[in-house]
Amino acid sequence: MKIRQNLHIHSSHSCDSACAALNDIQKEMMALGMTEFGISDHLHTQYNLCDIQGARNDFLCYDRPKNFHFGIELSGISEWERDKIAAGDYVRYFDDPVYGIRFEQGPSDSPVCIGITEKDIKDLGIEYVIGGVHWPLYSTPEEAYHDFFRQQMYLIENPLVDILAHPWDAIEMAVGDWYHHRDKEHIKHEAILNIPQEYNDKLLEALLKHKKCAEINLAVVLSPSIPEACRKYYWNLLAQWREAGVKFTIGSDQHSAHYVPMMFSAAELILDSYGFKDSDIKYFFE
Repeated sequence: MKIRQNLHIHSSHSCDSACAALNDIQKEMMALGMTEFGISDHLHTQYNLCDIQGARNDFLCYDRPKNFHFGIELSGISEWERDKIAAGDYVRYFDDPVYGIRFEQGPSDSPVCIGITEKDIKDLGIEYVIGGVHWPLYSTPEEAYHDFFRQQMYLIENPLVDILAHPWDAIEMAVGDWYHHRDKEHIKHEAILNIPQEYNDKLLEALLKHKKCAEINLAVVLSPSIPEACRKYYWNLLAQWREAGVKFTIGSDQHSAHYVPMMFSAAELILDSYGFKDSDIKYFFE
């Protein structure tokens, strides 16, 4: 199949290391023949709403084709850290809580939430919302599977979220306790192979019930840094969900200044090999 969509691109306004200029994104995606594409900079907590406002201001500054869209990528956070950030009670943890109150032991039973409201989405002109799990919420490595599961369920069930980003991505770091030690020797790539089947079954049920899309994240499913068995796990999971009726979106998850052409050509071959067709993709703006 020909990839005609890329809804997961980070611009230089993203709060992390992303560095792509909007005009480069536009030129390169148009040259690739994308039917629809868009930026989706990170919003981890309400603290970095200013980054999204900066991206929106830039987005509105020049003429754009109608198929260039403005989205965001949300992270799940805990109500505990959301409330502390809102109250300004975070200095003893970090001076800059863009990533929430990380690496400190908050309550693992705090409910999941997101750092944006329906009014914010409307005011900022956000056209679509991708929601993803990027870290555990104060759980131990042994609890990480359940923690990631509950965060994903929350995002699927949240009416403000349209797309579940990169299912189970980063579980290998959570199980390896990387977020506590920040030592990459603790990454356990095989963790993806041990996800309880009941969690995937319930995620599938929720995706269908709430008519949400799952993301085919090219940066994850093509990653050369993870073992082949783990990549196959991702592809097989997505194929199983497709057979059950889930619709998908495609995103490169680009953080670099320019896209990688090989990413798209390689993904097209693998999509074909797993039986994906253009009809399996949800086009939001056609």
